[in-house]
Amino acid sequence: MGLATAMAQTYEQFVEAALSAASHDSLPEAEVLFRKALKASPSDYRNALVFNNLGKVQEQLYWQNPKSMQKATDALESYTMALSFAPEAVPLLTSRADLYMRLEQYAKAIADLTTILDVAPNRTDIRNRRAYCYAECHRLDEARNDYQRVVDEDSQNRIARLGLALLSQQAGRLAEAIERINQLIGEEQTDAELLSIRSSMYAENHQPELAILDLNRVIELVPDHANYWLARAYLHKSQGSLRQALADFEQAISLGIPRASLRQELKECR
Repeated sequence: MGLATAMAQTYEQFVEAALSAASHDSLPEAEVLFRKALKASPSDYRNALVFNNLGKVQEQLYWQNPKSMQKATDALESYTMALSFAPEAVPLLTSRADLYMRLEQYAKAIADLTTILDVAPNRTDIRNRRAYCYAECHRLDEARNDYQRVVDEDSQNRIARLGLALLSQQAGRLAEAIERINQLIGEEQTDAELLSIRSSMYAENHQPELAILDLNRVIELVPDHANYWLARAYLHKSQGSLRQALADFEQAISLGIPRASLRQELKECR
């Protein structure tokens, strides 16, 4: 009994120290301490949470150095081990699904998100995420069904309504896409993201003048975003407004776009 108590205390001390290290951004130390806790008591029922915390630490380490996939692989293994203790635990499934999404492993994310929805079918946030993954996998009907169900349950859900607009654009139904985005902009008239999306729809629908008008407003709202200047430059160029295009290209360069990447465009505008 004394030995068991000592091991339990050691386990808890390792976990407490690991949590403290993680809270102070000492991530390599936290990873080592979580592993020591798991080694001290491999079958402890609390290891589901320890593996989940270990996965989060490894995921943060991965984003600090995304060129190496090892920590992402380690994090996925940790989340999977956590789920071996609690296969239907929604927070654990969410952790793994979110990482799959960030790694663009959408089919695997869909599997986890579907398991969550089997347990918690009213989680609109999870259904929106699954719809996004379906869209990325070109499973547009399934994406539309998920977004539509969210809208049926919450008519003001911005993510689902925007998702339906983007799906319409992706399917080439541009009039429908523009109608849907217009409804959103009518409620959020100073939303630069929505205006930028509508601009892309207008451009695709061969309405460059309207696309430029939207980008004019976007740039007024967010003047330091290089990509908006770049998008307007290309629209001006396509319209033969080379002086305006050149000015926008130069502004985009001043905001961080490499000049070398626009060498040909600059030449064509001079």
